[in-house]
Amino acid sequence: MEFKRVHTSSKKYIILLVAAIVLLLFTATIAYRQIMRMQKSAEMITHTLEVYNAIGNLSYHYSQADSEEFREMLLKKGNSSVAFEKYKLEGKAIMDSLNILTIDNPLQQLRLKPLKGLLKKLYSELLVLDAIVPEKDQDSFELSESHKSKINATLNNILILRNKMLLEEKGLLQERKANYASHKFLAPLTSLLLGFFALFIFVLSFIKIYQNKRRIRESEAFLRNILATTDNIINYYEPIFDSDNKIIDFNIVYANDCNRDYLGLEPNDIMGKSVSKTFPFLLANGKLEELLKCYNEKTKVIFDRQVTVEDKKMWFHSFATPLGEGVLQTTRNSTIEEEAKRVQLAFKKRLENQNLELLDNRAFLGNIFKSISHVVMHFKSIRGEDGKIIDFEILFVNDRVNPVTGDFPKEIKNKKTSKVYPEIFESGVFEYLVDVIENDKTLEYEIPYYENGLERWFHSTAIKLNNGVTITTREITEEKKKAHQLLKLNEDLIIQNSILTDAERIAEIGSFLWFMDTNTSEVSDNLYRMLGYEPNGFEPSLIKFKDFIHPEDIDLFEKNSNESIKTLKTNEYIYRIITKQGKVKHFKTNGKFINENNKTFMIVVAQDVTHTIEAEKELLKSNLELKYTNAELESFNRVASHDLQEPLRKIQLFISRIEDSEGKQLSSKSSEYFEKVTNAVKRMQSLIQNLLAYSRIDSSKKDFEKVDLNNVLDKVREDLTTRIKDAEAEILADKLPKIKGVIFQMEQLFTNLISNALKFTDTNKTPKIHIKYEQVHASKMPEDILKSTKYYHKISFIDNGIGFDSEHAEKIFEVFQRLHQKTEYSGTGIGLAICKKIAENHNGYILADGTAGVGAEFIIYLPA
Repeated sequence: MEFKRVHTSSKKYIILLVAAIVLLLFTATIAYRQIMRMQKSAEMITHTLEVYNAIGNLSYHYSQADSEEFREMLLKKGNSSVAFEKYKLEGKAIMDSLNILTIDNPLQQLRLKPLKGLLKKLYSELLVLDAIVPEKDQDSFELSESHKSKINATLNNILILRNKMLLEEKGLLQERKANYASHKFLAPLTSLLLGFFALFIFVLSFIKIYQNKRRIRESEAFLRNILATTDNIINYYEPIFDSDNKIIDFNIVYANDCNRDYLGLEPNDIMGKSVSKTFPFLLANGKLEELLKCYNEKTKVIFDRQVTVEDKKMWFHSFATPLGEGVLQTTRNSTIEEEAKRVQLAFKKRLENQNLELLDNRAFLGNIFKSISHVVMHFKSIRGEDGKIIDFEILFVNDRVNPVTGDFPKEIKNKKTSKVYPEIFESGVFEYLVDVIENDKTLEYEIPYYENGLERWFHSTAIKLNNGVTITTREITEEKKKAHQLLKLNEDLIIQNSILTDAERIAEIGSFLWFMDTNTSEVSDNLYRMLGYEPNGFEPSLIKFKDFIHPEDIDLFEKNSNESIKTLKTNEYIYRIITKQGKVKHFKTNGKFINENNKTFMIVVAQDVTHTIEAEKELLKSNLELKYTNAELESFNRVASHDLQEPLRKIQLFISRIEDSEGKQLSSKSSEYFEKVTNAVKRMQSLIQNLLAYSRIDSSKKDFEKVDLNNVLDKVREDLTTRIKDAEAEILADKLPKIKGVIFQMEQLFTNLISNALKFTDTNKTPKIHIKYEQVHASKMPEDILKSTKYYHKISFIDNGIGFDSEHAEKIFEVFQRLHQKTEYSGTGIGLAICKKIAENHNGYILADGTAGVGAEFIIYLPA
């Protein structure tokens, strides 16, 4: 037999080949990716240099406006407009280029927006130069100092933004250079390492294949030794096909020596012969069909056969396994096992019959224990050295114990009662059980059982059984409760009737009972009083009750009454009632039909809601007044938006013109008065704008969206850059959450609080503002705050400014309330009121705390 052909496979070599190809592809992919990364890094550096060039063009562009030659050119007659338009087109081209080049940098894009505004401002200031007409006898003249200062301020702001952009691009350039250097170094190194790694894998694969080949040879020799020494018949068959390629028989390719030992056939004589000729006595048992099934279906087949060899019956256990181009059959002599099975089967059958009888008895007893509601236990005595009972072992307990003690029978079985039920040693039950066993008697007793503070009562019967005791227990808690309830029933009824009477009088409720079968009625004492009578002041009936209905409500009352009687269903109605004294009251009625013992009666409950009706009328009147007030407020907003601000704008315009034309001729006192007028106008304008902002925060309109407070803080910082820089303030902030809110209101809230901290600074300290955040449970908030959700965002604005006394913590949130004179600190006294209104509009709260000379803290709570 060619053993190697049967037992070796090429799958392993194919797998190794595939693995090698995959490794080569992986190596090539990694090298390609490194090259592409290096190329991308180079492109990024080039891109940064292009941005540098564009910013340089911008620097040259705005620096022209700082030169005297350029300004004189604009002041000259002739082509100044053409030069100015050309200058603007150059600026637009530069900004368009920067906008395209920084499209991948949101921060630079954010800086371009104010930069565009500054350039427009610069053009507008230069446009004034273009519009100036020199006098007839002058070719040019000096620009005014005020206009120069405006242009210089604009140029200075452009310079600041340009420096920020250059600093950003410088950082990006350094980062991208480092990235390029890293990829430039790693690309060839990675390729070299991967190449060595691939070579290592190929060498390792070769060594592995060589080792496997050696193991196969060793395994082949080892397997031959096993086949020669095994007690099993091992044969290998290959199919024989006819002209139609159909299997008609099997050829014996290999046979071991056990064929001789069990069947008397020499292995060398039968190899090369067909199965049907070698084992003709097996064909009748269907062995050939089993081999065909194994070969065709490629599945393992197990079968047992009884064979008669030399008049001796033998049993063989065989299994056929598809192997290579044939079938490997292994056969074990199982004659001794089959004989032992016959003997065992007879013994097992006898044992099963006995077990069935025992199971029937146990099942019958188990059904009894399951069907009863009693807890049944059996304890075995545990005696000490002196022969006295010191404990019990739990031998049996039925499932009814679980609802009582929570124990499961399997878990407590064979355990000691001192471990499971130690309370029986304290309650005297242990002495009862010992008495039952020692004196051979039956004992009944009642004991309480306490569970989670509740008292339960049980009645137990203990009976001796051998050296133990059987206890049957049933719960009698309900019996004791019912006995106790019967004693207190009359007392409770008396108390309840008294309480019901008092409750009806306090709640202004009365009841009416109508028995439909007998057409009789009963009325509560309080209903008599509600109608202006003393109890039992008239004979109650449905017709009599109708006499109290207001004439205008009679039709509605009759309609509803007839419908209720017809459908036996009632609804809630309100009628006007005229009492005995002629007073009109409003009664709200509701009822229910009840059928008991084939008798139907209706219970109607009436409540005096006169005060409620009158309160609703007052509320409606108040709502109308509120609508009128809101309309007046809207009218005020329109006036404040247009009519009030228009005179202020004209005052500012004329003051500006007087200062430009007559400013040098005014006395110092007049200049001082003009400055005070200007400040007063600005303060009045700020006051009107703040009042408008305060009135426009409408809590009824909540167009909430997802707001990232980190972005809000960045926007506010950008808007207040000049003030923060002038104050040399330091702002520290935790990572803030995302909330649902109105974004412009959140920006106004942050702006007001940070501006407030920058305004009230201590001149002896470096201003510091710390914005802290944490999520807190509603229970950790002040008790006087009404909570609407379980968790809140807590945002604290803490500064080290002049602070304030904590007694003014609520006053500062009121409109026009100030703790300082306006000559000390500017402001309108509305900013914190706006903060409070914004917080409340978001279903939140704002609190203040401070210490004079130490600092202030403003705490905002927003729903999480």
